[in-house]
Amino acid sequence: MMKDTLSFARLALLLFGFVVIPTQAIVGGIATTNSISIGAVYTQGLFGSQYACAGTFVSSNKFLTAADCVLGHSPRDISIKWGASNRLNEPSSSPPTLVTIHPDYNELTGDANVAVLTLKTSTTGPSHATLAKESSIQTGDALTLYGWGLTGLEGLSTRFPAELHMVEVPALSTSECRSEGIDIGAGQFCDQSDSGKGFCIGDHGGPVVDSSGTVVGIISGRENCGLAL
Repeated sequence: MMKDTLSFARLALLLFGFVVIPTQAIVGGIATTNSISIGAVYTQGLFGSQYACAGTFVSSNKFLTAADCVLGHSPRDISIKWGASNRLNEPSSSPPTLVTIHPDYNELTGDANVAVLTLKTSTTGPSHATLAKESSIQTGDALTLYGWGLTGLEGLSTRFPAELHMVEVPALSTSECRSEGIDIGAGQFCDQSDSGKGFCIGDHGGPVVDSSGTVVGIISGRENCGLAL
């Protein structure tokens, strides 16, 4: 279990951008009830509080998500909901007291797309995800992506699903991503899923988990929504 204080030096090791899979939630996956440490982030907009992205509890009061999900929002504009795989029925909800965005986050390139939301009090409901101690993703490693993003290419009017979805995809190492002409930074990796599987709009911030159940990254990068490139 991690200490409550989560350093960005460690978070930087988890940073990656999936760019091989473009449209909206987990595509080609299945609904899952495995949501123990996963929560949904809502932000205030013109039409009230709206679902923004997913994230993961990494300690009793630290919530890991993507920076682009919360950039420009004050803590009072954000709500974290957790406790159920159906985000419309989450039994627990809390605003963060602090939003910390990675100091190296670059909106244009998407580098360091990491944020930590700190709750005022420790949660008692969700368990805490185990984080990888170092970046060691190799080509062919089995990865599982989780999110509430769109599930296909039905169109931008499609609503985000209520149920959490997951999909399994094989990884591509940093060096092999680059050899494919994909411009990613150190500590980032991508996937090599077949057409019809991947992540989509609304999945940013969700955890990427390896075969041991360890969180090795967060979903970020360009959404290709199951289209092999």
